[in-house]
Amino acid sequence: MRTTIVIGAGLSGLMGALALAEAGLHPLLLAKGQGATHWTAGTIDVWGADARSPYAALRAISETRPHHPYALIGVPAVEEAIARFRALTEMARYPYVGGLECNVLLPTAAGALRPAALLPVTMAAGDVRLGGKVLIAGFRELRDFYPPFIAANLAAQGIAARGTYLTVPSAFRRREYTTVIFARMFDDPAFRSDIGRQLRAQRGDATRIGLPAVLGLRDPLEAVAHLQNESGAQVFEIPTLPPSVPGMRLFALFQNAIEQAGGRLQIGSDVIRGEGQSHRLTSIWSEAAARQQEHRIERVLLATGGIAGGGIRTDHAGIVRETALDLPVRTPANRAGWFAPRFLDPQGHAIYTAGVVTDARLRPLGADGKVVYENVAVAGATLAGADTVRERSRSGVAIATGWAAGRMLAGLMS
Repeated sequence: MRTTIVIGAGLSGLMGALALAEAGLHPLLLAKGQGATHWTAGTIDVWGADARSPYAALRAISETRPHHPYALIGVPAVEEAIARFRALTEMARYPYVGGLECNVLLPTAAGALRPAALLPVTMAAGDVRLGGKVLIAGFRELRDFYPPFIAANLAAQGIAARGTYLTVPSAFRRREYTTVIFARMFDDPAFRSDIGRQLRAQRGDATRIGLPAVLGLRDPLEAVAHLQNESGAQVFEIPTLPPSVPGMRLFALFQNAIEQAGGRLQIGSDVIRGEGQSHRLTSIWSEAAARQQEHRIERVLLATGGIAGGGIRTDHAGIVRETALDLPVRTPANRAGWFAPRFLDPQGHAIYTAGVVTDARLRPLGADGKVVYENVAVAGATLAGADTVRERSRSGVAIATGWAAGRMLAGLMS
């Protein structure tokens, strides 16, 4: 039976499982469902709360906020995690570009601009700082992606943009269309050729063309190159509403790397409790469709996603609990102040800072400041000390702390 367990299939769990697998520990990743990869844009946001570069924000946090996840592991550990992530995507032929020196500004499916530190190369030409005229193209069959609306909002921000609709070739028409169905159609060279010819006919003097982020599941680099050759312009993807095709690509490359290194993923297994003695966790139980299963363990990485991911929950009485191992949770003292009056309040919502307090090795601490379990590490949004939603740091914290937690559990990082 596998004795190294990762709980959670989001970016922090995947990074941690990769670190443990590459250390030869053959981890088993347990998760009740797909992680946040399938619901996010597929970009990596290290810091986007203000105009500072991610690197400048990391340095400031390490000096002024000692309990923030970035400060706990240190700037060099963040840089190491980002480097490993980029190497992983490069090897999988889905490279990410960017870095900690500055954020790029990318259009959203609403025509807003959002910062990102790292992004798939298929989105790189969407950086609005590149200038030039932009054509936003889409399909009437793809709901919640409206090119004229996107273009109008971009134009209101001083970006020369216009929108147009494309026609699905008759050979590919069907009763139902989703982002995944479109991605599979873009895997077909014949479909791409037809769409490329339409783009060339409609692009006018546009030098860049934005399409919904559905340009293939198998080989998006080939799809983008094909469309660029046919259209005569640079092509880039714009993230859509979930399910996220870029997120699916990211999950698939992680799964492949983890399994090749000796790990295994088991989706549909909800970890419901754990037992331990003498400051060591000894067993956990997961619940599947028919029964509960006990796992005798030597080490565990907890990465269940915090409030937004269901790893931390509250009830009608205001009790906040960590759902997998029942670890102590630090919460804002005043329940009345958990939420700000406005959803998009610039100060964020205090409840999102709730999480498990850890030491510098990411081991959970009790109210007395002592380590609860010495063989457990916590990563991602389950950690206390950061409002990753307001900071726009969620995926950066996930990658950095997931990698650091896995390395620490493997004894490879002090």
